[in-house]
Amino acid sequence: RTHMHTHTQTYPLLGITVVALHPGFNRTKMTEKYKHIWDIEGAVDPSVGAKRVVHETATVKPDRSGVFINCEDGLEIPW
Repeated sequence: RTHMHTHTQTYPLLGITVVALHPGFNRTKMTEKYKHIWDIEGAVDPSVGAKRVVHETATVKPDRSGVFINCEDGLEIPW
């Protein structure tokens, strides 16, 4: 059992929704080695990535508990 599986079984009973969030491709030191494709692949400033995470956090519904969400488009990423 993964921690995510355990949390998605327990926390809904407490009214808590648990999701994993991917902020998308951000222009950071960590992705700097891909700088040559930042524009091609749509890398964004970290402030934009952070806003996406806040948006998903604010709008996620309890029925999505346990999913991995791509904050670039709000779609589920398969585990």
